[in-house]
Amino acid sequence: MAGKPRVPMQVAPNFEAMIKELQNKIMRKQGEKISLRDITEKIEKNIDLNKLESDILKDPMDIKIRLDRRTN
Repeated sequence: MAGKPRVPMQVAPNFEAMIKELQNKIMRKQGEKISLRDITEKIEKNIDLNKLESDILKDPMDIKIRLDRRTN
């Protein structure tokens, strides 16, 4: 173990499948199993997170709020 603490994170099933497929491809090519944490660290270093953040914030989210109007 590399000494990094395990931190659970919920991700979309499609994203998780893509990362695990990437992990398998790396294992076939290099012969070593790189952890999902190390793969996501490499992704974070290679993509422009500021652009991704602005794209996510630009897209309006469909949020529904239901209020309970019952009184005591």
